[in-house]
Amino acid sequence: MKILILEDQDIKFEAINSVVKDVDLSIDIIRVKQFSKFLTEINRESYNLIISDLLVPLFEDSRDTSDVTLRIIEECRDYQCKNFRTPIIALTQFDSAAEENFKDLNQKDILVITYNETDDIWKKSLSHKISNTIPEQSYNFIIFCALKKEANAYTDLGYTGGNDEKIISSLKCKEIQIANRNGVIITLPRMGLVSAAITVTKSIEKFKPEIVCMSGICAGIDGKADIYDVIVPNICHQHDSGKWTTSGFIPELYDVPLQHPIEVKIDHIITHRDFTTSIAQGIKLSKSEFPDNKEELEFKVFLAPTSSGSAVVADDEMNRKIMEQHRRKTAFEMESYALYESARVSQVAPAFFSAKSVVDNGTNNKSDNYHRVACLLSAKVVYEIISKWDCYS
Repeated sequence: MKILILEDQDIKFEAINSVVKDVDLSIDIIRVKQFSKFLTEINRESYNLIISDLLVPLFEDSRDTSDVTLRIIEECRDYQCKNFRTPIIALTQFDSAAEENFKDLNQKDILVITYNETDDIWKKSLSHKISNTIPEQSYNFIIFCALKKEANAYTDLGYTGGNDEKIISSLKCKEIQIANRNGVIITLPRMGLVSAAITVTKSIEKFKPEIVCMSGICAGIDGKADIYDVIVPNICHQHDSGKWTTSGFIPELYDVPLQHPIEVKIDHIITHRDFTTSIAQGIKLSKSEFPDNKEELEFKVFLAPTSSGSAVVADDEMNRKIMEQHRRKTAFEMESYALYESARVSQVAPAFFSAKSVVDNGTNNKSDNYHRVACLLSAKVVYEIISKWDCYS
């Protein structure tokens, strides 16, 4: 956000500057002291907000101040001015200057705030106006992670440039740039479908992204996926929806497929002969991170049906029941279905996909040994898909 401030008095400017920085430290402030320089700025640069005194010197070598109210109205509200629609605050300690032209200022959508050194009422009014003027943040893409270690993988890979996590509308965000796209990594407040659905829906509506996706870890179906395989769901089910009866649980599957053009695009990207090699590059494993009977990093990246449910699966019998729901199901986890469904029904209608790496087979033989590498692999796959997104239109 950029604010232009016309103010010749240093003490008053510092007071204004303090209010602005209290709202947001990242706001870019341009200060001018004379009306002549103010004219140059409003016709050269576009600003999100203009704060102006009404009694200022006309020129750099002027010592006397002049009432520039009518000239501000005339110049700023000229349709040829770059700031024709920019909100303006007339911040003056001389009530007479504003009162004489109050009708004109009001008609031209210029808010008058009376500055007073002895009270803070004006600060509250100014702060409120600045907050309402801050442009809505938007991103080209959003990457969602259910766990902090999944999100941290992007930092460990050097993708986030050391950007600090910040809170935007109660969302835990870390900015990231991929190719020519600006994006954000959002960590869910909790694991599971409910938290994911709420967070994804809120984020889509706020940031209006073109792409939403998810990376992290998942469980693979034994015989269908191996440790470290990265699976992109071409169709995602919810395996725990249905009805409990006296005879037991009767599943009622809901599913969301990838949009066909997106599936084709991703298939082109991940089946390139050098894709898996590029993903593996630079990832070093410790002894405990190698799966049984493996001496080097081996994995596949492929499209396949998966499912999501709100509870962690660590039971052979539940694993079997999930497999029975769809014979081609390859992996399961706790959030991707919520991402797919939230994106599908959104009016923003972003493209969507998920890419998660297998760390276990959903039985009681669970271990965290494979989590670090799996988080890195899934993050690299998501990064590469987004970086090559425009290559396959």
